[in-house]
Amino acid sequence: MRRILNAVLLVAMLPLGLACEDGKLQLPDLPKVDLPSVPLPKLDTGNLALIKTPLGGLQLDPTGRDAITALGTCTDLITYCFEPGARSLDQCVEAVPHCKTSKPWTESECCPTACVSTYSKARDKGQEPVAAFEQTFFLEPDCFPGVRSLLEVK
Repeated sequence: MRRILNAVLLVAMLPLGLACEDGKLQLPDLPKVDLPSVPLPKLDTGNLALIKTPLGGLQLDPTGRDAITALGTCTDLITYCFEPGARSLDQCVEAVPHCKTSKPWTESECCPTACVSTYSKARDKGQEPVAAFEQTFFLEPDCFPGVRSLLEVK
């Protein structure tokens, strides 16, 4: 009876949206943002004007899906999961769903297996969690298909 009570208490103490299934941490749902409804000026193209200057500006395509947006989703999954003292970056990277194709932007929320492996290897070599995360996903994101070619403007 005591074991059952302890198990019930443990589950009750988990934050909402998180649970363990088959011993694996379940990630919280990402907040949904309705970009077309964001109160920014809309251009004839349907893009949102973030910054306007006489020589141009910065626009956001609310329908855009490419390697960069997929990388953003992947890292959002990890950072929304991470909670110091409750869930480590290691646990969150391990729990993230793995992409099934080489085009993550065509899939649901996921991270490439290669990125999870790159992060784990950095941690195994003694790199601190935040440094390994930054290195893997932002400084050298070669594990993520398509990102390098979008970053290298020619």
